[in-house]
Amino acid sequence: KQWYQRRVRAITKRGTFVGNSLAVLVLIYTGSSSMVGMWREKEDLWNDVMGGGITGGFYKSTRGVRTAATFTGLGMIAGLAVNLVNGILTAHPRSFGGTSF
Repeated sequence: KQWYQRRVRAITKRGTFVGNSLAVLVLIYTGSSSMVGMWREKEDLWNDVMGGGITGGFYKSTRGVRTAATFTGLGMIAGLAVNLVNGILTAHPRSFGGTSF
């Protein structure tokens, strides 16, 4: 029981911080992905990849160029993963419990 109470306290103490941080990252990702799509005048995979790269670069931009470049690459991989998961869910909506997206 004590273990459970410690976990609940930890979640309630840090939950809002983590939630706000993730919301800011999602906002930057969505905005940068949309801006890249408007700039390129295309809607394809590369908008999400570049949006993820921009988000990763912004996320660790205060840590120096090397760290920002590393997180730009990781952001691009995350953007690719988001696009692939979205493609799978859109192609097979009934397999995941939905009727359509």
